[in-house]
Amino acid sequence: MNHPQSASWERLLVMLTEAQSLFQRYVGLLAHEERTLRIMDRQGLTEVNNQKEQVLDAMCRLEQQVERELQQLVGSHIHESVRSWLKKAQDPRAQSAHGMLIELLRLARTIQDQGKKNETLIRRIQHSVREAMHFIYTGLGTGPVYQESGTLNFPSVPSSVHLQG
Repeated sequence: MNHPQSASWERLLVMLTEAQSLFQRYVGLLAHEERTLRIMDRQGLTEVNNQKEQVLDAMCRLEQQVERELQQLVGSHIHESVRSWLKKAQDPRAQSAHGMLIELLRLARTIQDQGKKNETLIRRIQHSVREAMHFIYTGLGTGPVYQESGTLNFPSVPSSVHLQG
């Protein structure tokens, strides 16, 4: 085993460890986002989204670095998946890298599942807002609106406001 390849293995393991940490952080942010959506904290959502963007940027940069490192280890001649290649590789660090990759895939599924839950909450909130807006527009329109008492009311809608000071 030559020294440059040994250094590549070490860098790859460090990057995969960092990737796991970023994925776990993102899972935590998605869980925090769910809680924030449930209590309708707009400021909290802004903060969570900013943090998610930072983590996603870091994940993208790290993905590019991992790809470069794998390219150095594997070369351009490989015709199988990286997972299969890691499983068959002779270097003992390959088994660690394979385990880390499996964990990253598990975390990715967790991210997808939590993302779907959050998307459902967002759609529900969006529907509620749309219904409220429809109710408001109906109430401000020229058509009759029934009051809680059951009486029919024809609201007037001012076309302009004239202020005197």
